Amino acid sequence: MSRPEHKINFAERVSGNALALLCLTLSISIPAVGSDTITGTSTLNPPRILSYLSAQEDVSGQRCFGMVLDARDGIPLAVCNLGRLDATLCDSAVDAGSSPQQLRLAFATADNLMIRGEDAAPANCRENLPQARLADVLQAPAGIALSQLAAGRRFIVGVGLNYREHRAETGAEDHAGVTPDEVLVFPKFVAPTGAYSPVSTGVKIASQAALPVRLLDYEVELAMLLLEDLDLNDLPASYADFIDGVAFFTANDVSDREPIILDSESGYTRGKSHPTYLPSGPWMIHGRHLQPLAPGEGRDRLELGVLVREPFTNERAERTRQLQDSATDRMILGPWQIVQTLAARYQRGIRTCMRDAGGEPRYTHTSEGIIPAGSLILTGTPGGTAIREPGPLEKLELFLRGGLSVSGARQQLITDSEARLQDSRYLEPGDQVETWITGLGRQRWNVVTDAVPTQYGIKSPGDCSSEPDK
Repeated sequence: MSRPEHKINFAERVSGNALALLCLTLSISIPAVGSDTITGTSTLNPPRILSYLSAQEDVSGQRCFGMVLDARDGIPLAVCNLGRLDATLCDSAVDAGSSPQQLRLAFATADNLMIRGEDAAPANCRENLPQARLADVLQAPAGIALSQLAAGRRFIVGVGLNYREHRAETGAEDHAGVTPDEVLVFPKFVAPTGAYSPVSTGVKIASQAALPVRLLDYEVELAMLLLEDLDLNDLPASYADFIDGVAFFTANDVSDREPIILDSESGYTRGKSHPTYLPSGPWMIHGRHLQPLAPGEGRDRLELGVLVREPFTNERAERTRQLQDSATDRMILGPWQIVQTLAARYQRGIRTCMRDAGGEPRYTHTSEGIIPAGSLILTGTPGGTAIREPGPLEKLELFLRGGLSVSGARQQLITDSEARLQDSRYLEPGDQVETWITGLGRQRWNVVTDAVPTQYGIKSPGDCSSEPDK
């Protein structure tokens, strides 16, 4: 549920020297009072960085980095425009994506501002965010353009089945740990959108009639932003080195389940890459201030969850349901272990390739084993998603009704699931989705239908071993 956020107040900060000493020598434990409070973190108010379209006169319409000054219930109210301290932190090329240099500079500038205190903030630094227009104003905290993904200058790497409860609900084997060969890794080929931008349902891949997606699923995930190139042949020497080169924010790995049900080996990229399927933010926090607790690493236990408000319809009363509720210490692999596992996969010659809905092969790193700075790694979702593994008797019935074939059974499962939408957890147009992770703010976006549905995608195997039929 919604709970109040800490506010940054320059006048209440300790001096720079005292704060620096505090950060170096103490680990302050904060009572766990809800999704907006970080437990175990070394700073009470770590700098929270977001990307937004400024309305200030000389940079109006430019994408600027801001440090959150005030927030309520995980939603930012006011920021300090960091472009007032360094002009390169505002950019008129709104759709070009964020550069690694800008990202690192934004964090360094905010850290310096936190230490130096009130006098370091310019008089025109503060900017209130228009609450009625957050969907238009707030950008993905780490912008990635589709052209950067297409050229291999950025990657979005998905890691799946990383919580045991999600493995159970999808029918994956239960493991206390998984080997590099068993880890589900997939490329997600979609430009991230802001935390309040609507998510369109999309259209069914390869449907000649451009039918809307009906099995639309949500997945709250901790997203990890790489601030430096990650070389899978030469990893950082220690956890401390690793965590100093990453930042974290909330993401929702929205998914069309149909391609994944039909092709459980390589349908993930097609099912997860429709435009708008990656709401991100609202803000991000550097790894030096936020170190997610997971087995064998980190210190900050982060709760994460999804709540869906469903409007009244002729078939259904209005209702609100919390559908995901977990914490990072329930991960199988923490962020550092994920990076080590990706390296082990690469060094064993495993290179993930899946085709997107246009038939193009997509990868998770360069041929040299580099995941460039500015790329994202999605660390997996907990249990509570809409997808469910059929029971043994249901599987037998689906197999019989599907013409005694696995592919027929899978198609029958899709048909049955679409017929039972009112009793399912799948998203529908009109639903409002809230996604949150402790200390990383709260998303609030609506599900809408595509304004102009058009034929989308290919009908072919999703792996990269054969040429698709175009």
